[in-house]
Amino acid sequence: MKTEKDIEEMLDNVKIPSDEEVEAAGVRFDRRLRRVRMRRRIIWSGSSVAAVLCCGLVFASLWVREKEEVPEVTKVVSVIKMDHDFAVPTLILADGNSLNLKGKKMDSVVQKSNIQIANNHIMYDTARTAREIAYNTLIIPAGFTYNVTLADGTEVTLNAGSRLKYPEEFVGDLREVELSGEAYFNVTKSGQPFVVNIDGSKIRVYGTRFNVKGRSQKTVETVLIEGKIGFKSPGRDEIQVIPGEQVAYNVGSGDIKVERVDVQYAMAWLNNVFRYRDKPLDLVLEDISTWYGVEFEARTELARIEITMNLSKETPIDEVIQFLEEMTDCKFIKERGHYIVK
Repeated sequence: MKTEKDIEEMLDNVKIPSDEEVEAAGVRFDRRLRRVRMRRRIIWSGSSVAAVLCCGLVFASLWVREKEEVPEVTKVVSVIKMDHDFAVPTLILADGNSLNLKGKKMDSVVQKSNIQIANNHIMYDTARTAREIAYNTLIIPAGFTYNVTLADGTEVTLNAGSRLKYPEEFVGDLREVELSGEAYFNVTKSGQPFVVNIDGSKIRVYGTRFNVKGRSQKTVETVLIEGKIGFKSPGRDEIQVIPGEQVAYNVGSGDIKVERVDVQYAMAWLNNVFRYRDKPLDLVLEDISTWYGVEFEARTELARIEITMNLSKETPIDEVIQFLEEMTDCKFIKERGHYIVK
């Protein structure tokens, strides 16, 4: 048993910690306690924590890349490559001659054919009987729309950035045309089927009114206004469409989507207006690009931004851009003849 003297010697040898040492010890104890708690959490839900840590690493990696890399630039282009060689609506005749449809001296060329031209409208004489098919091509650049009445009486209105190849007179058992861009058709009923070829797909018409549009993303949108059409893509059976339905065909994937739509939005361009309801901004800019002949470079994800608008196509482009900036959080910066969207 230790004596009182032994205890006093032991106490003399004990080192009393300073306040700083006590505080440091408390910090170390707190850290150890946190580690114990963390180990318990990991044992209790190890898989969940692992998933969170993995997501955290991915987020950190993406954050570093975002800081280091310049965002990829995506161009919003027109439905077709703009025909800069054609500043006005132009008709390419079967013999290869070009006809400026806004020119004043067209009589000498027109008199040699079965064509009548007046007031932004081409009409073909149906009295002639052709043995061979002679094709014409109507090209509509930015800022214009144009009308043509084909030899069978079918009426077609072409939007800006479009072209239509068609015969001066339909010969044989099939009436067939080729479209690039956007057009509205009012097809005359006949025993001869009427077919519109666009981006590898075929629209078979049975006497009807419809709007068809080929987009730069390699999609074809067909909206039936009245009557009946059949839509056929490569390698697939024909799909029957009823009035008020839209067929959306993705050329790249081959996917086809049929849905009910409000036809007034598909026909708005015929009334010289841009009219959209909850439309992705990239598609809106594509239409604006085609009409005004300008290009946009997107440095943000435009497809996630939806917009509702109703503007006259006579609105100056600067006012259109100002409207878009007010409706979205995007900034449009004009640079070397095109717009950068941020």
